[in-house]
Amino acid sequence: MAAPTRQKFRAMLKPGAALILPGVANALAARVVADCGFDAAYVTGAGIANSFLGIPDNGLVTLTELTDHVIAIREVFSGPLMVDADTGFGNALNMRRTVKVLERAGADALQIEDQVFPKRCGHFEGKEVIPSAEMVAKI
Repeated sequence: MAAPTRQKFRAMLKPGAALILPGVANALAARVVADCGFDAAYVTGAGIANSFLGIPDNGLVTLTELTDHVIAIREVFSGPLMVDADTGFGNALNMRRTVKVLERAGADALQIEDQVFPKRCGHFEGKEVIPSAEMVAKI
């Protein structure tokens, strides 16, 4: 399923146009988003941290936990999924593994944050970023 949804996602991206990606933190939210007629969704790291662990998005959701959520969401949502991959769960080598694991789980696109650990939720002030050379290495 991943390749067709990736192609669909690319086709949805239009230069200069906004694409609304409602945030989903679990399979139930993904069903609601699909029932509301949205063709694509965003798997929100903050939403998973908040609803699954009851904490702010401070980097404690593991790759395994995120992957489990993406798999459950993919089971009920057939459209493209952009997934918040946090900081990639480590350095460039970790990022490579993160991409492979989340692709296998059903992610069509990833958003990564270039924050130092411990990270802060992207919604809050006081964030610090890693050096640009390290950012480039992750990509």
